[in-house]
Amino acid sequence: MIDGDFQNPDVQQRYPEYNAKIVALVEDEEKFFEIDIIFETAVETPVIVNLPARVYGIINKWIDEANLTSPEFKEKSGVDICKWFICGGTTDSIEMFIDSFNYFEGKLNHIFVRNFGVCKDWSHVQSHKEMNKLINNYRIPVVDLPALSARERKFIDTKRLSFSQAMKHSEFFLISQQRLHTFLEDCFRLIEDVGLFNNAPNRTKKEVIDAEQHKD
Repeated sequence: MIDGDFQNPDVQQRYPEYNAKIVALVEDEEKFFEIDIIFETAVETPVIVNLPARVYGIINKWIDEANLTSPEFKEKSGVDICKWFICGGTTDSIEMFIDSFNYFEGKLNHIFVRNFGVCKDWSHVQSHKEMNKLINNYRIPVVDLPALSARERKFIDTKRLSFSQAMKHSEFFLISQQRLHTFLEDCFRLIEDVGLFNNAPNRTKKEVIDAEQHKD
């Protein structure tokens, strides 16, 4: 796991057990190539990178300059990049997704994630002609990320807990544990249904099942 939000590395802070590396994604020419740690890690093992919206242009430049999406390089390295694009339903967020997909001319896998925890009504996206054209023509997977109930979300955010820490907290009562458990089960299922991780290196279906059983 890599946290690309060096100004607010909340992933690294909330999940220290994963030893997430913090990468400063900046335009500075001397530091720009520090981003290579993402690729170097991905060569060894599947990696998840947390990217704030403000580094959108930087990460695109990094991918583009090294031509990481070329079929020849993907075959040589065994690394396939995919953007899980978390959308909050705003016009800027929608336009950024469209721009990102078009920037790579369909050569980079994109998953469009509708965050129902931020936006409840997605009718404006469903009627967005350009968005629908991309999704239908390129069969872009759409994931509907469910909303965690407000009470549990506020508790976890206020105390800056990871989900596993919340489950063990003395003030996080049984009914709250059940709500969080249900939320996570839904999220796991939605991610698995996309199918991208099913054939990933160092990962088998049995490992997925074992991990879910372990969480119980």
